Amino acid sequence: MAWALSVLLVFALAAATLSVIALQKQRQDKALREGAMKSARQLALDFTTYNYETWDADSKRVLDNSTGQFRQEFESGIQAVKTDVAANKATSKGDVKEAGVVSGDKDSAEVLVIVNALVTNTASTNGVERRYRIKLDMVREKDRWLTADLQVVG
Repeated sequence: MAWALSVLLVFALAAATLSVIALQKQRQDKALREGAMKSARQLALDFTTYNYETWDADSKRVLDNSTGQFRQEFESGIQAVKTDVAANKATSKGDVKEAGVVSGDKDSAEVLVIVNALVTNTASTNGVERRYRIKLDMVREKDRWLTADLQVVG
């Protein structure tokens, strides 16, 4: 009888240990998803919010949270866009409406973000509201989530 209770106790302890490990993994996965989504929301907001008077600081925020091909492409187009934004006295104020992680693991995630933006320029001084659906590929580098790719998908 004592032997049977000992075996049952070992199985109970093993089951409890596996449950704790699974719960810790779930919490870690949730924290990673939330981190990727928070960073993607912020990048989408930064990408859709700019002012011709503060373009350098606005574009720097996007660059500071970018990596890889997206960073290179964005950086290479900054001066041309700056010229157009300044010439048209353009502004855009983004407002993130929804975001969700489509897929991911501990080092990468795909996040979809819906952003409304009020865009003004010399042709539309009252502003035009635009709605963007943006897909962001996020990568984790040194415990920071950075945008590696951004695509406006709708």
